[in-house]
Amino acid sequence: MSIPKFGMLTNPSLEILKEIETIYELDFDYVEIGIETPEGEPAILNKKKFKIMKLLKSFNTKPIGHTAPWIDLGSSYESVRRGWILESKKFIKVAKKLGLTLLNFHANTNGMFFGRNRKIILDNWVRSLREIVPYAKDMNVELMLENMPRGRAIHTLDEVEYITKYVPELQIHLDIPHAFSSGGIKSVQNYIRTFRERIAHIHWHDNHGVFDEHLPIGAGLIDHRRVVKALKEINYERTITLEIFTSKNDAKTSAEQLKDLWKTV
Repeated sequence: MSIPKFGMLTNPSLEILKEIETIYELDFDYVEIGIETPEGEPAILNKKKFKIMKLLKSFNTKPIGHTAPWIDLGSSYESVRRGWILESKKFIKVAKKLGLTLLNFHANTNGMFFGRNRKIILDNWVRSLREIVPYAKDMNVELMLENMPRGRAIHTLDEVEYITKYVPELQIHLDIPHAFSSGGIKSVQNYIRTFRERIAHIHWHDNHGVFDEHLPIGAGLIDHRRVVKALKEINYERTITLEIFTSKNDAKTSAEQLKDLWKTV
C-alpha cells in the first residue's frame, strides 16, 4: 500500500507566489491553494496565473483548491444564497484556469437554525450544490464538501450524509480534527467508514476535542495511530494537507510523523 501524498495550504494573508515557493522548499508533494481574500481572491490569482502555474509544475502531485470557510451556500436569505452561488462559480473558474481538479467548500451555516428548522439550511445547501456541482463538472473540476468543527455549522455525520445523499456527485473532504471535535475518535472512525468510497482529500492537524485549534500532530488529544489504521483499512492513498497554523516547520514535522505512522501501523 502506498503512502498518501502530503501537502500544505497557502496562507491567503501572504503573497501567493512566495507561499508556493516556500511550500516547495519544505519538500511537500503539492500545494493547496487558498482561494480567498486578501491575497487569494480570484482577481489576484487570475493576474498571477502564469507565474503560479509555472511554480506548480515543480511539484510531483496536482494542486488542490480551498475556498473560504465563511461561504454560506445554505443561507435562508435567497439573495445572499444566490450571491454566494455566483461567487462560487468565480472560484470554480479560477480553479479551472490554474489546473485545479479538486476544489472544496466548507459546510458553513449562519443563523439560529436548530431542531426541525435545521432542515431549511440543509435543503438550501442541497439546492446550491445541485447547481454548482454540474457547473464545476463541465469545467473538469470536482467539488468536495468539508465537514466543520463542532458548533452551529454542519459537523455531524448525519447532516453531511443528508447533503451527500441528494448530491451524489459531490465528494467528501474529510477534516479529521473537525470530526474529532464533533464526537471524539468514534466520530472520526464513523466518517471514514461511512464515506470510504467518497473521501477525495483530507485535512490533518490536532486539537483537544473542543475547539478547532490547528495544532501540530501530537500537541492535542487525537489518537493519530488509530486514525491511520482506519484509513489504511479503506486503502486511502490520496492527498493529506497539514492545516497547521503554528508554523510551516511544524507542518513539515507533522507530515513526517504521519509518514512514519503509515509505515508502522
